[in-house]
Amino acid sequence: MASPTAPAPSRVTAPLVSRAPATALAAALVFGVVRMVLTATGTLGHDAGFLLGTVQILLAVVAFVAAVLSQRGPWHRPTRLVDAGPGRRRVPAGRGFGWFVFGQALAVTGPTLYPAGLDLFRDPEAPPALRYLLPALTALLVAVWLLLVALLAMAVFTGRPRVDLTPVGVEIWDVSGQRSIPWAAMTPGTPARQGSGNTLRLRVARPELVERRGLVLSPVRAPLVTLGWLPVHPWYLADVLRFYVDHPEERAALGTPAGDERLRRALGVG
Repeated sequence: MASPTAPAPSRVTAPLVSRAPATALAAALVFGVVRMVLTATGTLGHDAGFLLGTVQILLAVVAFVAAVLSQRGPWHRPTRLVDAGPGRRRVPAGRGFGWFVFGQALAVTGPTLYPAGLDLFRDPEAPPALRYLLPALTALLVAVWLLLVALLAMAVFTGRPRVDLTPVGVEIWDVSGQRSIPWAAMTPGTPARQGSGNTLRLRVARPELVERRGLVLSPVRAPLVTLGWLPVHPWYLADVLRFYVDHPEERAALGTPAGDERLRRALGVG
């Protein structure tokens, strides 16, 4: 099994939470909330409020563009695992996910949050249905958006999404849930290299061994791993998982220098 891209170091030490995305997200949340409070209390003048709001939206657009660009070229992603401590190797969240959440935090606290529909509530000449229904729907949509952004922000601060490999099995940490799939539960000879660069479908022969927590939508017998935010070559990850599925004798050495070396030799990356 030859590596699909140029070899890269397989032991790279990194913290669970990347400091730069977490710091940037915290700054975006603080900036957005402070701007909202100053605008609502009339502390900011019209010109200053408009200027800050415009800068905020422009930064959000830049963040979204950076997030989209980060998802391009999945076949050029690196072939490596991160050293996550003894007995654990990891595919961490990429910077693109941090950019995406950063943009969401700026947008949800931006000036576009308050559409003209809210003004109808104060217009006595507007039809009663519009005066109350449209602002209520607007408030509901805003509340849902805020909850989603809060969920995404929590994912950034807890190092999600990511994939962890341990001697017991593979742990898939999604934004809203987590799955633990023992190596013994997976179908031998899988997962195969697949045509999609942004998803990897696993095969489970013993679903009773799989543990699921939180909100997980993919079926237990065919778990779907979303790779869009993960900086790893799709075929490399498939090869690594299949190596440990098909070689039980190698699982105990996973996360050790000797195990890393044998994995590199088996996959042709070192």
